[in-house]
Amino acid sequence: MSIDDLAGRKALIKASGLKKGHVLDMGMGDCGCMSFFLAKRGFNVIGIDRSPYAIHNSRKDTRKKKFKGSFEAKLANAENLPFGDNEFDAVFAYHSMHHMDNIEKVIDEMFRVCKKGGFILISDLNEKGRKVYEHEADKGGLLKRIEKSLTKYTKSIRKIKTKYNMIFICKDKKIERYEKEESSISVREKFRQKSNGGGIVKTSGRG
Repeated sequence: MSIDDLAGRKALIKASGLKKGHVLDMGMGDCGCMSFFLAKRGFNVIGIDRSPYAIHNSRKDTRKKKFKGSFEAKLANAENLPFGDNEFDAVFAYHSMHHMDNIEKVIDEMFRVCKKGGFILISDLNEKGRKVYEHEADKGGLLKRIEKSLTKYTKSIRKIKTKYNMIFICKDKKIERYEKEESSISVREKFRQKSNGGGIVKTSGRG
C-alpha cells in the first residue's frame, strides 16, 4: 500500500530541531520521499539504496524537483557504506529499517559515518503503522532491536510515538565513548605496571 506519511516526516524534523546540514538518508526507496523532503528544506542530502531501480527512479524524479538544498543518489549497501568516518551532520533511516537484513550492522555504520555530536534519526512503523502499511505484526520486535542497538552507543535516546511511527533521536557520543575507552586502557596499563612491581620492564636489546 502506498501512503505518503508527510506528517511523520515533519514530526521527525520538528523533534530533532535540525535546520540544515550535510545528511545521509539510508534506504531512501524508489520514491526518495525523505530525501526530497530534506532537500526542499535546505539540507544537502545523499540518499542511498541497494536497488538500482530506486536510484534510477529518484534521479529521474529529481529533474522535476526544485530544492533549496541539494540531492544526490548513490547505489550502496547500508551495511557497508562507501563513506569515510565522521562525514555527516545527521544520518536518517526513515521507514527503511524493516527492509534491512542486519539492522545491528546498519546502525553501526550510521554511527561510524556520523560526525561527533551529530544526530542519528530513525523512524519506523509501530504496530498501527505495520497494519496500515500491510506488514506482518511483530509485537514491537523490530523497534526493540533498534533501541537495543542504539544503546550500544548512547543511553540518551529520545523516543516519540506518532500515528504510524516510533521515532528514535540520539546524538552521536563518540567523544564520551572514546574517553571511556582511553580511561579503560589507562586502568589496564596501571594494573600491568603494578603487576610488574611498578617498574619498567627492560629487554636485553638483542634481536
